[in-house]
Amino acid sequence: MMPSRILITGAGSGFGREVALRLAKKGHHVIAGVQIHAQMTDLLLEAQKRGVTLTVEKLDITDTIDRTHIFKHEIDILVNNAGIGETGPIGEVPVDIVRRVFEVNIFGTLAITQGFLPQMVERKNGRVIFVSSIAGLVAMPFGAPYCASKHALEAIAGGLRIEVAPYNVSVATINPAMILTGFNDRMLQTWRQWYDPSKNFTKPEDFPLSQLPNNQAEVLPIGMQFDPETTYEVFLDVIENDNGSYRNMAPPSVATDFEQQQKAVWTQTSRVQP
Repeated sequence: MMPSRILITGAGSGFGREVALRLAKKGHHVIAGVQIHAQMTDLLLEAQKRGVTLTVEKLDITDTIDRTHIFKHEIDILVNNAGIGETGPIGEVPVDIVRRVFEVNIFGTLAITQGFLPQMVERKNGRVIFVSSIAGLVAMPFGAPYCASKHALEAIAGGLRIEVAPYNVSVATINPAMILTGFNDRMLQTWRQWYDPSKNFTKPEDFPLSQLPNNQAEVLPIGMQFDPETTYEVFLDVIENDNGSYRNMAPPSVATDFEQQQKAVWTQTSRVQP
């Protein structure tokens, strides 16, 4: 693939950080958007250590000033990777917390996408990639705040794919499983900030992994998460392949399992049996 101008949001950590560095190593002009200034220094130092060059910009996708600044760039490919997660029983999690998740995962992402689409449409060339999740395909108990946002992201991506096709702009999604980047472990802790057993009806023992020994319910066992190396090649292939698949599971081996979970919804009853 010829070198492309690629903007990656959420490049201060996790998938975004590593993929940005690897794309730069392959010769692409990478613009890495990071949420806070401290991440800028860290990423630049790592790039220097690896002998690669990239542009690092402060980009909180919910910040109007940051978005206005980033729209000055001309890009070929937009990778919407920035996102946050929250866990907790959807019947009790404060609505403001759910709203915050949507503010980042949906409204911030949509604002960035809408800001760059006009230049792609004018050129009659461009590519938009949404980093969704397996959570965008199935509903998970105690993960509904995050799942809901990713389901909404899937709807945006699916609609956009058809709408911008006449302008030669392609759209794809990447759906990572549970990957060992630290994101899932941090997300698993968020309910502790607001949960009060004296007020909330959900029992503490009902929360996922609450039975783990040594009070480690906020840390997912490594065996439950995939090695990040199983996903990086998926990211690179989707970003560089303009005519690849629309939906891309990472790692690819989880695709069959989640297809079966989606089909199982058609046979479920409204009442969960004990």
